[in-house]
Formats: sequence, structure tokens, C-alpha cells
Amino acid sequence: MEKVVINGTPRTELGKKATRALRKAGNTPCNIYGGKETLNFYAPTSSFRKLIFTPDFRVAEINLDGKTYTAIVKDSQYEPVNDALLHLDFQELVDTVKVKVAIPLRLKGTPKGITDGGVLETVFKKLHILALPKDIPSVIEVDVTTMQLGDIKRIKDIELPGVTILHSPSNPFARVQIPRAVKEEAPVAAAAAAPAAGATPAAAAPAAADKDKAKDKK
Repeated sequence: MEKVVINGTPRTELGKKATRALRKAGNTPCNIYGGKETLNFYAPTSSFRKLIFTPDFRVAEINLDGKTYTAIVKDSQYEPVNDALLHLDFQELVDTVKVKVAIPLRLKGTPKGITDGGVLETVFKKLHILALPKDIPSVIEVDVTTMQLGDIKRIKDIELPGVTILHSPSNPFARVQIPRAVKEEAPVAAAAAAPAAGATPAAAAPAAADKDKAKDKK
């Protein structure tokens, strides 16, 4: 897992006035919970950019008062008008405690069905999982090169040792859609072939009529 180093400073004042002063100075107030104690601190807002403004899963390595805490972002608050970062909640990662996280889903390869006119549709950009810190993957990668037209991959098709995926096993996460144009080609082709298939009975009709005439002459 990629880590982002945050050098924090313990908060000694927790009131609204102190919080406003921190933000005005370019800092973001934060807390860490999930470990032995809840800690309040602040750090320059710019230091969180690589941690929160990214689609990738990253872990924070927070240096605070001579100690280092490994944590993940669990909640963030933003100013409703300009989207300025207001507050961050971190959950400390403990080796023996499973945590819920959202991990990016990446489809690898080009499905065979695409060469036949299909379109690959991705249902999820991220998957929610439950796992111990040591088992958390940076990305969930699935090979889709063998998918044909109409094929569907479901959550139950993903195997991740030590990880529980928190979605229904029957939920699809990728499918190779058959475009309408491709669907419409099949009925049209069948309709075009129909007269050729019926040519034998039509050709047989005159022959049957000739036999009847021959009987009448007798």
C-alpha cells in the first residue's frame, strides 16, 4: 500500500475559536480513533492532497508527538460553497482488527467480445471490503480478456484470500454488452435467408400440378 506522510501537531485547544484560527492559518483539524486512545491534531491542509484527492487507495503515516500512527481516512468534511477541506477523521490500523475500506476495481485486458462489436461496461469503480490491514490490497485487478459477447462477471468470480467483499455475490461488476445494432443484424439476416429456405416447396408446386394433369389424361 502506498503511504502518505503527514507531520501533525497535537491540538491543545478544541473550541470553535481555536478551530477557525487553525483553518485561517492553512491547517486542517483532525482526529485519530480506533487505537488505544483518540488523538486530536492538525496539519497543513496541503499535506493531505495526495491522500484525499486521488482515486487510489492510500494510507496515512501520521507523525505526531514523537510517535507514528498508520491510519486510513474514514470521514471528511468540506465547506459547502468552495469545497475547502474542513476536517478529517482517521481510523488507526491495528494489526489484529479488521477494517472496512473501499478499494479501486481495475479491469485488465481487452475482452474478446469487443472485437465482435461488444462494449465493456463497468458497474463498480470501487469495491467495499473487510480485511485485516496486512491483507488490504492497493487495487483489485480482474482479467477480462476471455469475456465474449454477453458475458457477465459477478462478485463471486473474484478471489481475494483473507478479504471479505461487502457486496452480494450475485452482483455483476463487468459485462460485455451487445449493442443494439448487433442485435438487430441477426433478425435481418434471418429474414433475408427465409425465401431461400422456402424455395424447395415453391419449386415443388408446379411439379405436383403436372402430375395431376397426367392423371386426368389417363
